[in-house]
Amino acid sequence: SICNIYRMKTPAEVVDFGFVTLRQQVLTPLTTIAAHMMEIRDQLDAGADILDDLLKVEEGCERLSKLVNALGDGSVSGAAESGGMSKIRHDLKNPLNSILGYTEIILEEYEDELTPQAVENLEHSKSLGLELVEIIDRTFADNASPQAEARIVNESDAVEALLASMEAVDTKLEIADEIRDCEILIVDDNSSNQEILHRRLRRHGFACHLAANGLEALDVLGEQSISLVLLDLIMPDMNGFEVLKEIRSGPQSDLPVIMVSGLNDPRGIAKCLANGANDYLSKPVEPIILDAKVISALERFTYRRELNKIAMTDQLTQVRNRRSLMQAMNRLVQQYEQEEREFAVVLLDIDHFKKVNDTYGHAAGDFVLQQFTQCLKSVTRADDIIGRMGGEEFLLAFQDTSVTDLKNICERLRRAVEDMRLDFEEHTIKITTSGGVYMSVEGMLPVEKMIDLADRRLYSAKTGGRNRIEHRSIGE
Repeated sequence: SICNIYRMKTPAEVVDFGFVTLRQQVLTPLTTIAAHMMEIRDQLDAGADILDDLLKVEEGCERLSKLVNALGDGSVSGAAESGGMSKIRHDLKNPLNSILGYTEIILEEYEDELTPQAVENLEHSKSLGLELVEIIDRTFADNASPQAEARIVNESDAVEALLASMEAVDTKLEIADEIRDCEILIVDDNSSNQEILHRRLRRHGFACHLAANGLEALDVLGEQSISLVLLDLIMPDMNGFEVLKEIRSGPQSDLPVIMVSGLNDPRGIAKCLANGANDYLSKPVEPIILDAKVISALERFTYRRELNKIAMTDQLTQVRNRRSLMQAMNRLVQQYEQEEREFAVVLLDIDHFKKVNDTYGHAAGDFVLQQFTQCLKSVTRADDIIGRMGGEEFLLAFQDTSVTDLKNICERLRRAVEDMRLDFEEHTIKITTSGGVYMSVEGMLPVEKMIDLADRRLYSAKTGGRNRIEHRSIGE
C-alpha cells in the first residue's frame, strides 16, 4: 500500500510507486468490463434503449483508465503530498460509480431483453467493479501495514463464508403509503451520479429533483416541498458541508440529509454525522443500501412530521392549537419588524355556547365547534391563520389587510355564522358569534397584550348585545 511504501521512500516516491501498483491492478479489469459492454452492444439492434447505458459503462471505464494512467505525473503526486489524497480517491470513485451503477441498472431494467451470455457478462462486470472498489479503498487506506492487509483479507474471507452459509432472503423493501409521495433532492456535480440515483429512486415512485451544485440545491429547497436530500460531499464552489450548514440554519433545519461520497473512511463519516448529516452513503452506491437508507430516513421524517402536526393541532377541530397560534403570532411580529407587513388579530367566541352543551349535550357541542371551524375556513383565505385558543374561543390573524377590508371580512364572518343551520340528530341548532379586533396600525405590543386587547373588545361585544365584532373605539 502507499503508506507501507512510505517507510522506505520519500513522499513523492511513495505516491508514484503506490500509483504504479494501482494502475497494474485496475487497468486489466477495466479492459475486461469495456470488452463485455462492446460484445453486448454488437448483439443488439442499433435503436435499442439499452445502448446508451452500455456506452455509459464504457465511458466510465475510459474515464477511470485516464485518471489511473495520470496518477504518476507530478501534478497528481504534488496534490497527494499536499493533502489531496482524499480528493484523488473521490475522483476515482465517480467513474467507478458509473460503471457499477449503470451495470446494475441494465441488469434490473433490461434483464428480459438480454441473452444469457449478456447477463453473464454483466454479472462478471459487476463482480470486477466490486473488486476495483476494494483495490482503491485498500490502496488509499490510512495506517496500512502488512498485518492490516492480512487482516482485511482474512475478514473478507470470513464475510464471504458467512454470506455463503446464509439462506437466500428476499431483499425487496416495502414502501409505506405515507412516504410514496415524498420528493427527494439529489445534489451532485457529476451528471452520471445524478442519473443513477434518479433512476433507482424513480423505480420506487419517488419524485426527484436534481441540482448540480450547492446554490442550485438551496434554490430548489426554497421552491419545492423536499422530504430528503442526497448530498454529494465534494463539489466545486460550495462543498457538501457548506450546503449542509445552510440547511441546518434555515427554515427546513430538520430536513433529513444523507451525504454521498467516495471517501469511505471512518473519519469522513464521523465528520459528516458531526456536522448534522443523518446518514452516509459510500460510492459506488449499493442499490439495496440506498433503498434501505432512503426509506428509513423518509419514514423517520414523516413520523416526526406527523408527531409535530399532532402536537400543534387541536384534535377536535383540526386547526391550530394555542401553542401553534402563539408561534404563528410571533412570526407575524417578526415579519412586521423586518418587512413592515401590517396584520390584524380577531378573537371570536360562540355566543351562549354553554347553553348548547346544556340543552343538546356535549356531542352536540363538539359538532357545533367543528361546523363553526368549517365556516371560518370557508370565509377566510388559505394563508390566513385560524386556531382554537380553548373552549369555544378562536383566534384568526390576517396579513396585508386594510382597516376597511378587515371590517368587511369580520362582517362576512359574523353573517356566515349567523346564517348557519346546524342539524344535529333531530335538532336544528342556531348560533351567533362575537369578537374583538386588534390591528398592528394601532402600535406594536407584545403578543400577549395584543390578544388581551382583542379579548377586552370581545367582552365589550358580549356586553353590547352579542352577535357583533368590536373594533377600536374612538376613545381608545
